[in-house]
Amino acid sequence: MTLRIPRIRVLAAALALTTAPAFALGAATDADADQSRVTIHRVTIPAAHFQPTSSLWTYVNAGDKVYSTAGNANFLAPIPYSYDGTGHVFITRVELLAYDDAMSSSVCANLWRGEPGIGGGTLMGSACTLDSANDPQSVVLLPAVRRVNAGQRAYLLVALADPSVDLYGVRVTYTTNP
Repeated sequence: MTLRIPRIRVLAAALALTTAPAFALGAATDADADQSRVTIHRVTIPAAHFQPTSSLWTYVNAGDKVYSTAGNANFLAPIPYSYDGTGHVFITRVELLAYDDAMSSSVCANLWRGEPGIGGGTLMGSACTLDSANDPQSVVLLPAVRRVNAGQRAYLLVALADPSVDLYGVRVTYTTNP
């Protein structure tokens, strides 16, 4: 017995498979979201927006760069994003822009997710510069944890190891799906 399938059905199924997005063929996860409706956003956080974590740090915030004048210093900046009505965002990439021409020091960016009023937080990822003559040096952080829900906030903690390094800013890419 031969199974006969009308050619129109076979053609329609083949067309659906060839035009379907690649993600539709794999297993969906929490971090994938509905890719067909994803909106990509990019925001740059300039050096001027980073605030010291302690009044004990000696530093200069020149607007275009932040640097320590003696020893190390740590700085915080919130990541400004909008939920677009979804209740969550997915942070997909963080690019640290810094100057680091010293073998013994670095600039490190740590991406955190916190819940206001509850305390604590989750380290989403981190990356550090390496000694390089490139100015600015670009280091990419791809977060292991990407989802930030409406009741949570994401922020950056940047550590400058000593006066031989400068922070220029951070670029953040995130997605929403309205």
